[in-house]
Amino acid sequence: MMAAGFLSRIQERETGKKSRSDDGTTRNVLDILSGRLKGSGPVLFDFAHWADELNVTVARLREVVTWLVGHQFLALEGDVNGVARLWVNPSVAFSPWTDPRITAARYRFPYIMTAEGGMTAEQPVIVHPYDAAGWNEVYQQSLSLIHDPVCFSSGGCSVHDS
Repeated sequence: MMAAGFLSRIQERETGKKSRSDDGTTRNVLDILSGRLKGSGPVLFDFAHWADELNVTVARLREVVTWLVGHQFLALEGDVNGVARLWVNPSVAFSPWTDPRITAARYRFPYIMTAEGGMTAEQPVIVHPYDAAGWNEVYQQSLSLIHDPVCFSSGGCSVHDS
């Protein structure tokens, strides 16, 4: 999600536009969509509803979604009566215990990430073109986290104490 904000700011700077990303709309849209993921499917996004909730115009939301689709953070499958059917690039988010390879392959999503150092890096956003082997690695890493989750308790945890 950070990569979308970084990329937006970089492009605005390059074109000399006054920054609109400061309004948080890009992050809000990605948060809304990510929080509504169910399995490996799309999310329905009602522009009027979310414009009202976020106190922005429908036009602004459409602008953000169009930008996110154009940069492959999302894929738009359809928009009927102001409700869009959107697929979220698994490099942004995917539901726990789902296989990100399915959605990645469906839309040939690139793997998008921030560089170490964030906005101070020479190239803050790294876009790796779609690669089945790369997405398989992401899947294997998610499986290892499911089977051996990180513990933050200094007193141990029920998963690792058994």
